[in-house]
Amino acid sequence: MLALAAPAVVSAAEKPAAEKPAAKEPAKAKEKLTPLYAQVESITDTLLTVKGTGPDLKFVINSDTRITKDKAHKEAATVADVKEGQWVGGSYSKAADGSNVLHSLHLGVSQNGPSAAKGGSATKGEPAAKGDQPAKPKQ
Repeated sequence: MLALAAPAVVSAAEKPAAEKPAAKEPAKAKEKLTPLYAQVESITDTLLTVKGTGPDLKFVINSDTRITKDKAHKEAATVADVKEGQWVGGSYSKAADGSNVLHSLHLGVSQNGPSAAKGGSATKGEPAAKGDQPAKPKQ
């Protein structure tokens, strides 16, 4: 009966859930963004279509899409500023439904490379794959 008089020791693992500090919500998983460098075929308020022959040539524009005019990506732009035939850069990610969601669109880009003078695509008509960069002129 003397055992009942001993103070109870409770370890952190045995504490009730109400006494534990609130668990932080898991951080939002970082989206895998794929670079885009292509020529605009058409654009609406919700869809960008680029020239080429691949299946992934349509990009959803939503309220989270950031459109900028300048190379420093500081001057905001709208879809009305985008012109057919214009070269654009940016990034996109794949949505759960398989669509390409445009993350950013940059209008202050120019086409470099061997086909620039011919008006062709430096990316062979496909959106740029990760690590692809337009050819830089030799100096």
